[in-house]
Parts: sequence; structure tokens; C-alpha cells
Amino acid sequence: MSRDEYLRAAALYESARLRSLARSDRNTAALCSEGRFAVGLAAGGPNIEFIRVEPGSYIDGLNAALRDRIIAIPNRSNDLARWRDMLEVHRQNRVMVSYRYYMSETIITNGMFQVFVDETQYTTTVERHKTGWIVDRRAQWRQGVSNSYQCQPWPMSAPEHPVVQVSWFDAMSFAAWVSDKVGIVCRVPTKEEWILAARPAALADQVCAFPWGNDFCDLDRRMNFGTAELADHTWIHEQYADGYALTSPVQAFPPNERGLYDMVGNVWVWNYTNAAAHEARPVAERAATVPRLGELGVDRNARITMQGGCFLARVTHTTLWSKMSHPALDGAVDIGFRLVAVPEAAGW
Repeated sequence: MSRDEYLRAAALYESARLRSLARSDRNTAALCSEGRFAVGLAAGGPNIEFIRVEPGSYIDGLNAALRDRIIAIPNRSNDLARWRDMLEVHRQNRVMVSYRYYMSETIITNGMFQVFVDETQYTTTVERHKTGWIVDRRAQWRQGVSNSYQCQPWPMSAPEHPVVQVSWFDAMSFAAWVSDKVGIVCRVPTKEEWILAARPAALADQVCAFPWGNDFCDLDRRMNFGTAELADHTWIHEQYADGYALTSPVQAFPPNERGLYDMVGNVWVWNYTNAAAHEARPVAERAATVPRLGELGVDRNARITMQGGCFLARVTHTTLWSKMSHPALDGAVDIGFRLVAVPEAAGW
């Protein structure tokens, strides 16, 4: 059996296991009057704080002026222009999200994930199938070398840092566990849910590059990305210093106007969106929809989108529109996740 055949078989198995965790008796009706709520994971342990996001809309994509301003920012390799296609400028269509939901205030941390592992004796799919990725200083990526979320360089393994080396299946297994604790539907956010929550509400009718708007000042005070602390990495922005060579605590940088932290920078977060389906979306006004689990393609290890950029990233990779995806079984040193709580009709 080839490696690809093995991973397809593993994805089919993990999909069947995840379907067995799905339930239809969860909803957020009791939370509709609350601006935020907390989920206690264990006595004396960490809580997950959720913040309400009202129905709304946004303009999909960038314009050429903002894209060109982003790719003109200098970096050591002088290579940002090669990423221009990551930033779409041909859409600029309205996208509507018609339902209220709640997003976790922070990316899920090591401390939160460890409670789940301790309670359930869960072993990540990244560990079981050896699908973790790491990168060297010359931007060469290697898989299967570092597969445990627990064995990351200090301080990445600290309780208040984002959990990494977790696959989409690991994120959704954690979501199912949280759902059982509180009787509501939790999962990773769709791309549209993430974008709506990340953007400034006042700019709903405008093209917008970052969670704070289109201000390019003090980027290294707003997010954790590839800056001077990564001293010998070939692609960094040497003119910036954000204070962190690796990941940062999940509340180290200012939140957006909704109170959500790390909406760009620190680590990429998984979506509940198939990458190929999102690329094929119409160039037109549209209402966001939520696929069911069987429609995502995760049973064949399809590529799933992710958002936000990471501590290793060039600025081109840390906008609201920076495109990234991985096969659902992959983990990486720069991939984590956050949760949303949604109505049952928008569940999985």
C-alpha cells in the first residue's frame, strides 16, 4: 500500500469515527440572549470563553491597490510578489451570514487540549498517522518528523500557547467533546464565519485587509508573524520585531473589536470549508452555507481551508484573505484551531 493509499484509508476510518460522535440534540437556543458565555473544561482548569457574533455581511476579497501595497512590503528574500495570487482581487462581492453564532475568544491552547486528552485518553491522528509537518530555516518542509503536540520547542508547549500539530480530525474531536459538555453544537468555523467575526463591523461595505482595517502601521504590535526574532530564517521581515520567535500566548496581542484574539498571526486555524469548493464559489453576491460532514470530502483526506497566518508567516500570509489549505489529516508546527458554537441547522 502506498502512503497516499494509506492516508485515504486512514481518512475514511477517522471520518467514520467522527460521524459516530455527531448528535442532533444540541442547540444554542438557550444562549441567544447572552453576549458571551464560558465553558468550564474541568474543575479548577481552563475555560473556553465564547463571544457572540450577530448575523451580518462583508465584501469578499481585496482590491488591487491593497494587494499591491501588501506585496510591496520588504522582506529578507524579497519574494512577496510570488504570493500575489494568494490575495484575490477579482471578486469584491457581498457575502451574507444569516445566523447568530459564538466564536471562542482565543485559539485553543495546550492547556485546554490537555484536559481533553487527560479525560478521554485521546491520541491525535497526527501522532497515529505521522502526518506532522515542520519547516527549516531555508523554508524546506518535512513531514513525519515532529508529530506530537506535547513535544514542541519551549515555550510552544506552555499551557497558554496555542496547541499545534493537530489535524482537522483532532480539532473536530475536541469540538465534539466540548459539545457533549454543554449540549450545544461546536465545530471549527467555516471560512465565512471566521471572516465575518474577524472583520471590523464598521467596514462591512468596504474592502478590508486586516482585522483592524487597512492601517499598515505597527504591524508587529498587532500580530505575531515572521519578524526579526527568527534571526536566521531566509524569508523574515527584518524591519519588524513582534517579541516572539515562535508562538505567543493566546492573549499576547490586542483583540479585535469583538474581543477575539489572534484573528491573524500566531498559528493558522482550521476551517469547516472544503478548499476546492471554496475556490469554485461564484463571483456574485451569495449567502454563506454550511456543508454537512459527508460533503466536506474529509473521508478522502481532501484539502480543508484555514485562516489567519502564523508566527512564521510573511505579511502576504497574514491578511483576512490569505489562502491556505491542507489535507484534513495533516498537522504542522504552525496549525491550530478555534471553535464556534452554532445553531443545530448550521451544525455538522
